[in-house]
Amino acid sequence: MSANTITWDSIRDEILSDPQVKAEYDALSPEFELARAVITLREGIGLTQREFAAKVGMKQSQLARIESGKQTPKLKTLAKLAAAAGYEVEVNLVPVEGEHEGNAKPLRLTANELVNS
Repeated sequence: MSANTITWDSIRDEILSDPQVKAEYDALSPEFELARAVITLREGIGLTQREFAAKVGMKQSQLARIESGKQTPKLKTLAKLAAAAGYEVEVNLVPVEGEHEGNAKPLRLTANELVNS
């Protein structure tokens, strides 16, 4: 790499040095983590977007929007994606430190419990 080469890391670091941009970037982190998880599920079973979408019963374009982070799937859709890859969705609600008196415990629910209740 020459001295004149600009790396993605240097561009990202410069952009994220603005506190307002950094706050917005951090706020989107959960959506992109979910998108990466869906990609990992699909790649883990060795399917293309088109094949995985067909297995789930959705259009490839919808799966592409989910995987790009442009669309956040509903819990029911996420459960279908997980089931197609041999997984199930589990949601953990964890008490925020200092917000609850006593011994508040995490709540663990499956997608089926949330969708069907």
